[in-house]
Amino acid sequence: MKFRTALSTTLATLALSTTLMAGAHADPHHKKRVCNDCGKVTGVRVVEQHGKGGATGVIVGGLAGGLLGNQVGSGTGRDLATVAGAVGGAYAGKHIEGRMKTDKTWKVSVRYENGRTGTYSFADDPHMRKGDRVRKDGNGIVRG
Repeated sequence: MKFRTALSTTLATLALSTTLMAGAHADPHHKKRVCNDCGKVTGVRVVEQHGKGGATGVIVGGLAGGLLGNQVGSGTGRDLATVAGAVGGAYAGKHIEGRMKTDKTWKVSVRYENGRTGTYSFADDPHMRKGDRVRKDGNGIVRG
């Protein structure tokens, strides 16, 4: 008799715990916790931006343009050609210097677990690729 009571108590306890465990998984209010600072890299692209030309480009370009303009024509025509060459050379020199000062920026796009997205800029290659797991760190992101 003792054995039967112990057996039925054990079976009742087992049935109750199984029901409770099944109910915990079926609970519609039981949700996976979302990390608001965790996400995946969705894309990485390198953007090249031309720098700004400065005084050096203007001066060198103006001198070169003036010298070339001075080789054309004679008299007043030569003077006008010299001035036009200097102005054109200064303009060209500024833009040439700007193209020589190209900066690269790495743009990393992220989709967070909560559905938000963000894009972060890096002056140097962050060595992140599409699919990498990252987390927010201050105003930037780090692998994580």
